[in-house]
Amino acid sequence: MRTIQIFSPIFILIFFGLGSVNAQMTDGKPRIGFKAGINGSNLYDDAMATNKKTRAGITAGVFAKIPFAKGRFALRPELLVSTRGGAYDLANGNRPDFKLTYVELPLSLELRVLGFINLHAGGYASLLASGNGTVDGILATLGKGNFESYDFGWHAGTGIDLGGLGLHFRLSRGLKNVGSSSVAPLFGDLKNAAWALTLSYGL
Repeated sequence: MRTIQIFSPIFILIFFGLGSVNAQMTDGKPRIGFKAGINGSNLYDDAMATNKKTRAGITAGVFAKIPFAKGRFALRPELLVSTRGGAYDLANGNRPDFKLTYVELPLSLELRVLGFINLHAGGYASLLASGNGTVDGILATLGKGNFESYDFGWHAGTGIDLGGLGLHFRLSRGLKNVGSSSVAPLFGDLKNAAWALTLSYGL
């Protein structure tokens, strides 16, 4: 949350300072490009989990943007590498702490407002690339096999697009438990949750 507080004034200044930008600066052309940024991940959906700690990480990858309806709407498929994870307390006394990395495939429907404001939402599917962690009080380390091999969920966000440049903020929520069935008593019924602030450039 501290990272959001640092970047929020910058985002607000950019957003309102560009209020007079002409719609032609987002020209409605198909694009492919790159994006990268920071994220914060946590877990949700288990009332027995408390004292959650957000894990800071990164997200980066490529995207395509396919406009339609005179450039007002666009489809945006992406291929990203994103970090996830976190630490938390469970009522049974366990404290899991783990780090996950996913190869993620988001697909968004974008709406352009006033020529440069980006509103988007959609779904994602992801494959687990690596996973490790610990559980306090248990003399063992966790490996990739202790986590579900895939995840899926939804996301929504907003931002600004000026020509090929974009600055976006996105929230996402997973719909599948992160822990495999063999370690469910250790992890609880928790799912991925994350925010991301990214800068993109489309060719």
